[in-house]
Amino acid sequence: MPDQPAASLHSLLLARLDASGLAPEARELLRELLPDETARGTGGRAHPVQLRSITAGGWRGIGPRTTLELPPGPGLVVVSGPNGSGKSSFAEAAETAITGRNSRWEGRRAGDWQKGWRNLHSPDVTPEVGVELTVGERGEAVTVRRSWFGAKVTDARTEVEGADRSARKFEEVIDPDALDLARPFLPYSELGSMINGTLGGLHDAFFKLLGLELLADFDGRVRDAAGECDQTVKHADALTADLLAELAALDDPRALEAVAALSGNKADLQRVRAVLEHGDRTAESELARLRQHAALDELDLREVDTAVAGLREAAAHAEEARYGQAGEAHHLAGLLEAALEQHRRSRASDCPVCGAEQRLDRAWAERARTEVDRLRAEAAEAAAARQKVTDAVRAAHALVQPVPVWLRGETSPFASVWQEWAQCRDVTHPRELADRIRRAATALDDACRQLREDAVRQLAEHDGVWQPVSARLTQWLAVAEAAESARERRKHVRKGRAWLRPIIDELRDERLRPFARRSQEVWQQLCEHSSVTLGSVTLAGTPGRGKVELDVSVDEMSAPAYSVMSQGELHSLALSLFLPRATHAASPFGFLVIDDPVQSMDPEKVEGLARVLDACARDRQVIVFTHDTRLQQAVAHLGIEATVLRITRQTDSVVSVETLSDPVEQALAEARAVSLDPGLPQDVADHVLPAMCRVVVEAACLETARRRLRDAEGLGLRAVEERIGSPDRTKSYVALALLGDAGRPAREAVERIHPGGWSLIEAFNSGSHAPLPTVDDRKALVRRTEALARAIRRTPGTQGCGGER
Repeated sequence: MPDQPAASLHSLLLARLDASGLAPEARELLRELLPDETARGTGGRAHPVQLRSITAGGWRGIGPRTTLELPPGPGLVVVSGPNGSGKSSFAEAAETAITGRNSRWEGRRAGDWQKGWRNLHSPDVTPEVGVELTVGERGEAVTVRRSWFGAKVTDARTEVEGADRSARKFEEVIDPDALDLARPFLPYSELGSMINGTLGGLHDAFFKLLGLELLADFDGRVRDAAGECDQTVKHADALTADLLAELAALDDPRALEAVAALSGNKADLQRVRAVLEHGDRTAESELARLRQHAALDELDLREVDTAVAGLREAAAHAEEARYGQAGEAHHLAGLLEAALEQHRRSRASDCPVCGAEQRLDRAWAERARTEVDRLRAEAAEAAAARQKVTDAVRAAHALVQPVPVWLRGETSPFASVWQEWAQCRDVTHPRELADRIRRAATALDDACRQLREDAVRQLAEHDGVWQPVSARLTQWLAVAEAAESARERRKHVRKGRAWLRPIIDELRDERLRPFARRSQEVWQQLCEHSSVTLGSVTLAGTPGRGKVELDVSVDEMSAPAYSVMSQGELHSLALSLFLPRATHAASPFGFLVIDDPVQSMDPEKVEGLARVLDACARDRQVIVFTHDTRLQQAVAHLGIEATVLRITRQTDSVVSVETLSDPVEQALAEARAVSLDPGLPQDVADHVLPAMCRVVVEAACLETARRRLRDAEGLGLRAVEERIGSPDRTKSYVALALLGDAGRPAREAVERIHPGGWSLIEAFNSGSHAPLPTVDDRKALVRRTEALARAIRRTPGTQGCGGER
């Protein structure tokens, strides 16, 4: 399978750029636009995932909960059964459990499919689909289960459990990006539709899988850079045309000078700057001062009133609390507490300070404690009042703005008013601050309003016809300077993009080449005898706007794929495009699930499909669902090792699964089971057991005949089946197997490979065999039959499928 190239696109592009021969400016521009390369793809098969089983219940064609057990490890698994048996239900169950969606629900008939997702015969069974996976090199068992709790197909939840029933996160088990890039499911609905249109989804998947997003990103950046340059130049040209028309209508010497500067093939930017800079700089300074005055903000007198009210309220509260005496109250409370503590320790009743005797009794202590509580409360109230004053003063100071920089140093009345306002920040007494801030704010607000109105009026008088044009000319100058730079940049961008486009195509094709080669190999195996040839497979465009281009020819004449291919060839083409992507070396999925790929294929293509699947099954688990027995026949015909599971569906959507073994071994097992039954009636044993042994020998003959015709004569499956036909006697089967001709006598050939074999064949004829009265007689008949069958399968030049080799 194709591997991800080791060299990064980023380094390849830089190397090509260094050797490009482009001008230094163009190379530097492309280096600037080249995006950094981040980790892309699945990161390799660090956590291989394989399927161990698929379970479904109450889902599509499956009623009671049923599990499809799958053999572990790489290998081919053919899940067969007639239409309506539940095969596709299992395939869709695996897809839905892992991806959370079903491809049938996204086409034109999505509404019909979404209505029929529940099983009609099991309305009481909770709909559920699930898969058991083995994850990682140690094969950790993980179950992914999706169950429905409502009537809509979207009313579902997904649960992931480890082997110990502990909850796991889905993204810890399966990488969602890998699932998107190397999706291992190919349902029949996609097999028939994936090649319609431009294959945009496949194009985008290949882009991500190959790490080509860097190329698309790079190309997009260069394209956008060119577009930005074009837009900048176009904007400047349009602005120039508008401004020339406006300037031409003015009777002003400056306007005439500006028209001359803007006219001609290239505008004279320096001349335009001189026009704008010409004039009375003193006037310009005055205009700047007027604009500052016109931009003066209004004072919010409501905020000032709120601050004044806060100051006055705080001042009144502080006066009531006598906060000036707070320290004295606090000090006295401390003295009394110290006296109480001394009295408690000494237990003396005489005063240690004044010497009064018998004064410090219990009554004194109670009065002292009461006084301490009163003094502490008075001190706390005074402290709170003091803090409220501090907060009110701070809030008022916050409203006062300093004198603006542009006003400092002036001696105008307006500057004096603002200075009065700014000096309010130096006042700390609440009542004084409340009076001054209200008075200063009112004065400043009146002064600002008057100054602002005067400035707006003077500006309106000054801004005549030229002033607006001058502003637009200044704007144009900035745009023209940007356009001048853009013109130079655009020249380098265009040269860089002309160099880049073939490089991108080359690198893209180089990375896609292994996938295209693999697609061609698959196509050749599937359509070996077709007149349609699949040539190159290329990607055109970028993600979201790209397509896959297929080089298809009929008898060396190019033709559109969809118009010249049969349905079987279209299915083969879809497989040819699916398999390289799904078997990419970076994919963590060690399995493929393909639903009904055989439909519309002729026998040669079915043989090719069997070979393709066998090749994929060497390192992956390949699970193919089909109702067409031709794939199973081709697998047997080609000697491909495969596990064959058969699905049957009984009344009320009861689905069962059985493993089909080698036909010879299966027939032997059935005959052996009958021979070992001690309760088998004599007449039944005499008639049934020889007939079952005859089936064993005929199965061995058919297998040998098919292989002889394939190996010795190189016939395909269709020709082999035509040559075999339908022999009517066991002896004809034997002659066909050993001699290649059903009409030739085969006694000598049989006796040569197994002496006594011919008499056993004759004994199979009804009524000519000896009675089988005992179990040992029956067992002996089965042993002789087994020996003859093995001898037929060991015939030189043949090789039995599943038998001795």
